[in-house]
Amino acid sequence: MAVIGLSSSKIDSILTDVQLNPEIGVDDSEFVRSVISRAARFLISQVHLDRYPELSQGYSESGVSASTDISSVATNEILVSIDGDNFQTITLTLAGLTSGAAIATELQAQIRAIGTGSYKFVTVTFDSVNSKYTILSPSYGETSSVFVSYDTELEHVALELKLSPIFGGTEFYGGDGLPEYDDMVIALVTHWYNRVGVEGMKEHMNRATGGFIEHDIEPQVKSFIQDNRRLIY
Repeated sequence: MAVIGLSSSKIDSILTDVQLNPEIGVDDSEFVRSVISRAARFLISQVHLDRYPELSQGYSESGVSASTDISSVATNEILVSIDGDNFQTITLTLAGLTSGAAIATELQAQIRAIGTGSYKFVTVTFDSVNSKYTILSPSYGETSSVFVSYDTELEHVALELKLSPIFGGTEFYGGDGLPEYDDMVIALVTHWYNRVGVEGMKEHMNRATGGFIEHDIEPQVKSFIQDNRRLIY
């Protein structure tokens, strides 16, 4: 099962806590970040979650290399649902939409123009490196979501922007934060450092397997894993 690890901001938050351990300190912060990420992935794989439980927003992200010029596409509509609402028709003014930034600005403006609920605060961004668009819900938690669709024969905007899984996009619900998972990641990392030291950590992480093994895990974390492990159907 593929797992979705920590966001960069969550790694930063946990890093601040683990660096309070004098064995870790503030040196080699990038290496420590990698250890935190690995510990989090290990933990959620052991309890059979597909993502780390941190407070997050739902979003719809386009596939890579989405179009940056939709000024001449045949139709100008796309359907968007925010936070479980019914799909709303978003009508774009195509003239001048010849850059990713312009498209993101217009899409955000027209979604917000719906004028109700979460639609008023939606954010749309464009990643110029990967040519990808992201439509972000303003809410947090497991009810936070963004879904994109289209009416029959009006698929052109969604197709060109690669929004919706049908055209290579991805859509994720938001997540609820569970601080006890942060505590277990901190426990894993600090226990490991205390046991083998900084150089031992680096040597261990450079092994072919590079993962946590049975004697790396203190009883507190083992108990947490046993209590929170979910059945896989």
